[in-house]
Amino acid sequence: MCLDWLFKNKRIKGVKPILYTSQDINYLLESQQYINISLESQLKNEIQLLIDVFNNKISSEIVTKVSEDDLKVDVEDSISLDTNSINHINIYNHNMKNHYRQRKICRDLPILQYKYDILNKLQNNQILLIKGNTGCGKSTQVPQYIIDAHAEESMGSECNILISEPRRVVALSLANTVANERGEKPGDVVGYHVRFDKVLPQMGRSILYCTQGILLRRLESDPTLKRVTHVIIDEVHERSIQTDLTLKLLKDVLKHNSHIKLIIMSATLNTELFKKYFSCEICEVPGKTYPVNMHFIDDIDIFKRQSLNQNNLLEMGVPFDKIVDLIQWIIRTKPPGGILCFLPGWHEISYLHKLLQSTEMDNLLILPLHSKVTNKNQKAVFDPVPNNITKIILATDIAESGITIVDISYVIDTAVKREIQWDNNKSLSSVNITGISQTNILQRKGRAGRVKCGESFHLITRKEYNELEKFPKPDILKIPLEQTIIISKIHSKKKAKDFMNEMIEVPDNTVINCAVHNLQKLNILDKDENLTNLGKRVKHMSLTPKLSKAVILSGIFQCVDPILSLTCMFSDWINYTVSLDGNHNVLYKDIKLQHHKTSDHIAELKYFKELINNKNSLFYNVPKNSLKNLSSLKQLYTLHLDDLFRSGIIPSSLNVEYMNMYSKNNELIRAVLFAATNHLIKRNAYGYEKGYFTKYQNSLYTESNEYVKLKSSSVNYGRQRWPSDILTYLYTMSFVKRKSTLVLDTSIISPLSVLLFSSGDVLCNKMQDDTSANEEKVRLDIENIENLTLICEKETAHILLTFRSILWKMVEFQLEHASAANHEENLEEVQSFQRKLMALVAKLLHKSSEGIDDMTDDDLKPTES
Repeated sequence: MCLDWLFKNKRIKGVKPILYTSQDINYLLESQQYINISLESQLKNEIQLLIDVFNNKISSEIVTKVSEDDLKVDVEDSISLDTNSINHINIYNHNMKNHYRQRKICRDLPILQYKYDILNKLQNNQILLIKGNTGCGKSTQVPQYIIDAHAEESMGSECNILISEPRRVVALSLANTVANERGEKPGDVVGYHVRFDKVLPQMGRSILYCTQGILLRRLESDPTLKRVTHVIIDEVHERSIQTDLTLKLLKDVLKHNSHIKLIIMSATLNTELFKKYFSCEICEVPGKTYPVNMHFIDDIDIFKRQSLNQNNLLEMGVPFDKIVDLIQWIIRTKPPGGILCFLPGWHEISYLHKLLQSTEMDNLLILPLHSKVTNKNQKAVFDPVPNNITKIILATDIAESGITIVDISYVIDTAVKREIQWDNNKSLSSVNITGISQTNILQRKGRAGRVKCGESFHLITRKEYNELEKFPKPDILKIPLEQTIIISKIHSKKKAKDFMNEMIEVPDNTVINCAVHNLQKLNILDKDENLTNLGKRVKHMSLTPKLSKAVILSGIFQCVDPILSLTCMFSDWINYTVSLDGNHNVLYKDIKLQHHKTSDHIAELKYFKELINNKNSLFYNVPKNSLKNLSSLKQLYTLHLDDLFRSGIIPSSLNVEYMNMYSKNNELIRAVLFAATNHLIKRNAYGYEKGYFTKYQNSLYTESNEYVKLKSSSVNYGRQRWPSDILTYLYTMSFVKRKSTLVLDTSIISPLSVLLFSSGDVLCNKMQDDTSANEEKVRLDIENIENLTLICEKETAHILLTFRSILWKMVEFQLEHASAANHEENLEEVQSFQRKLMALVAKLLHKSSEGIDDMTDDDLKPTES
């Protein structure tokens, strides 16, 4: 009888029964998308009471529109120079003139011969391009020539020069050098302003070295640069996003401000490109450098006998063993001198530092040079060392140009850098190690010949060098443009495509469109590409759009401190995405599990707080790196908190307790991160392989239905017991060659958080399976989340969707009205409702996460079969 049934129903193939038809398999696999949501009756009643209050009293109070002019947000002038009273100007000019006549001029720099040519061209042209070779003195002397010329004419008080440098260490070094040349201290005529540090000139019109980020902030608060006479963009060949944006904005400024002069400087820029863009005069200055003997890996003595791998060396990563061998060989066989080693990023610096410390070499002073290093520690690379000590500087391209380290005799160049790259085919960005250009390599080589003869060792073959691009590809052609578009909206009402078409090099339309679409999904831009109420707040933040959104939302959901702390730790995407040591990943995971079982973000947060409170300085077993970075994290925290106040979403007078009312609600913290990113991973408990269903497969799919794997340092890596099948995350890393994607950080979250905090519209439909068990249930499909369907009772769905609508109407009200003038009156009832709403949200999320936050070590053990 059984066989007869199998044959009649086509459930047998050959001699084997068909356990599952393709329809059965698809149904069972798709049913994993269904996640149930339920609510206790008491919570439903509390929600309904709040809904009634909103409908009867509040909804009519929150419809008033606010114009942008009503938003009273004070934007600090990021480069505010002290001005002298009119009575002191003549005295000031007289003193400057005398100082100029008495000042000792640097006569051993090639640029001195071009001083009057530069000044004459500058007098007759608004824009001047100076192509000055390495060592010519352009970065230190050009601003002095300009201000001295004004001083000689008793017009020193009318000269205000801003010099933009690509990096903090360069701006600091140049400001100190120029001040020293003038027999002054920083803060007299010469000053600097970089992130976390500034010494502004006291005499008013003067020379100020700053970073490009500071100059962009100045353009935001003072779009016409009214008090500036000269802007110098130095090292323009580096072509960062900030460089290209600054050039575009300054080109616009010059059209309406004939009093401003623009000087563009570099040793290795593409002259024709800049000449065409600015239609400007050019002054070429030879450099002053010493001979540098340039070696490639195929002609370095210690590697000649080694059989080099036939594969492209640029694709093989960083050859740490060769670098260590080369350093030992240089110390053993070459005359004494400092060694500068160029590496892709912080993790390579840390790893090589550890390798060098483990060797038997004595008398080494190993110094990192990276943007993560504090300003004070960056300055240490310039300090001389005793004759019996070998200084080894491990640096990124931060040391490539603009600074002179006098005791460097040898350069070791890996010929690579780590950078974000855009993949047009996948419409996403990834972090990769890539080869640099010939121009970059020549810049690195030149670091060994600034004050004496030197040698450079490049760990690629001569053939590979000849095949490299001559100039580096500008960032605007290879990285996502979301942040660039937000900055453009601060300065222009043009559509993104129109604004980008006016850049010195124009990005692909596909990348522009994708960035606009992403900003619209984040609710930062509206359908007409204007800044939304959220966008008007986000524009004040110096973080990525998603992290900026998280910080803004934290002000509304009263969990500022944890979100701000997390954004500081996770803001450095490139360095966060890389780890070289697999053992460190395992150790890292084990220690994080001591702090939280299901959330990398909460574990990281607790680590940060422990370091701040000095309770456990050995948390990562890498105390030196952690403690060195603690100061930077604190400074970042203050910087982003200031940005939050500038955004106006919370008044600076608000007490800390109110801002952090729900800072200990872990699920709320995770929900805010999810709301800011809409990043979601759905875990499938089983799969189907080779005719069988497999249990505990833990297949993971993102909101766009992309298959991913977790990084081994995540607390959820290899998990077998799941309190929820949903995770949120911040970062992924794509490996083009492996055709795989790795998720770097995860937190398990509740289905309720997904429903309430997702950014897309929710569609409510009847269950297709009309069995008696499901006849009272509905399915909830969320826009932009392809891998998940929520199911719940009709009544519950109605209550939750109504509550969700009210929640985000109140968020929008806050985004529109916070800090608005004349809208604080008669809002007591609305504010009271807001407090009750936040309290109920916190209660709901806390209740929904009981199984997530309460996991123990026993829950992490494998399930017995």
